[in-house]
Amino acid sequence: MSLILIANPGSASRKYALYDQTLKERARLHFEMINEHTIACTLLRNGTTKDIPITIEHLADSASQVVPILSREGILTAEQAIDRIGLRIVAPRTFFMQHRIIDRAVTEELERAHELAPLHIEATIGELKYLKEYFPDAMIVGASDSAFHATKPDYAWNYGINLHDADTHDIKRFGYHGLSVEASIDSLRRIGKLTPKIVVCHLGSGASVSAVLNGRSVDTTMGFTPLEGLIMSTRVGSIDPGAVYALSRALNFSHEQVEQYLHTQSGLLGLGGSSDIRELIAREANGNHIAHLALATLVHSIHKAIGQMIATLNGIDLLVFTGTVGERSYQLRPRITAHLGFVDMFVDTSVNDACTAPTTPTLISSLTGSKPIFVIPTDESQEIAKIVARLTK
Repeated sequence: MSLILIANPGSASRKYALYDQTLKERARLHFEMINEHTIACTLLRNGTTKDIPITIEHLADSASQVVPILSREGILTAEQAIDRIGLRIVAPRTFFMQHRIIDRAVTEELERAHELAPLHIEATIGELKYLKEYFPDAMIVGASDSAFHATKPDYAWNYGINLHDADTHDIKRFGYHGLSVEASIDSLRRIGKLTPKIVVCHLGSGASVSAVLNGRSVDTTMGFTPLEGLIMSTRVGSIDPGAVYALSRALNFSHEQVEQYLHTQSGLLGLGGSSDIRELIAREANGNHIAHLALATLVHSIHKAIGQMIATLNGIDLLVFTGTVGERSYQLRPRITAHLGFVDMFVDTSVNDACTAPTTPTLISSLTGSKPIFVIPTDESQEIAKIVARLTK
């Protein structure tokens, strides 16, 4: 039997999902750095989770464990073969605005893009290398995290720089989290709740807000790289370039050090001393002013972004929360929607507070006097599996 493996590499985790040829999910594996020396692995199968003991020392070796674990657990048998792989691609180039079967030309383009955004592409290039090594006979499809945003109007692509320079050097607002946003739109379509004007808040360690008109992206907060837009766990979000220059001079940073600082030492970590929203909420409850300030600043950035997207759409019919934080943080969602009364959006407190790990789209808005607010579990893996099937059929 032909099977599809999905690989979604991150800086501190590796996620895998196995599908059969009908796109039915068999299992998921999640490898995560617990600390500098420990990697944990969790198997999700048929709605149940299981901790899997592993001995690898480096997260990059996760791909080598996929077949052994799935075989030991009886999920993968000798008669079955992983012959297609889907790999999530996050890269700032027009070339990567579409899904592609990965060949030598695609690999070379990834290497070129690596120079532009090394922190985002490092894990992808490393994962691709290992997938080729451990699955030499499999066809690998690169699923673009930007492709869903290819429908944006031309004025939503540009920065206020010389257009010839922007076109020549491919400096555009590409946007990311497209796989997650598209998965949310597909979920709404599937349950018959797709409305014309939708704002999608993908809130996780990376975060963005997108405007979707009639099922198609018209704008999003992320730009050339996933650094732009909202304040994130460790990423700065939008910042005045003048402030970056001043910071670089004050700290005597090189270009590489500045990039590292803005990507890994900023955001909630820089503001509040922790990148974990749960920890900041706990500290805030104990009267910690710095934690409160960090969370208030985050919520303020989300308020502004939602307002941008409502103006872009000339209104809003439906709001979506997705991503790890969007799905689980019942404390944060009411703070965000508190400023949306002007567009008739109100959370039902009891329903919202009970929604911490939804497995299906869940309506958390008041049934009277409110437009719909949904919490939708993001399923990038399923979305990538559909892309793989479509490109390889």
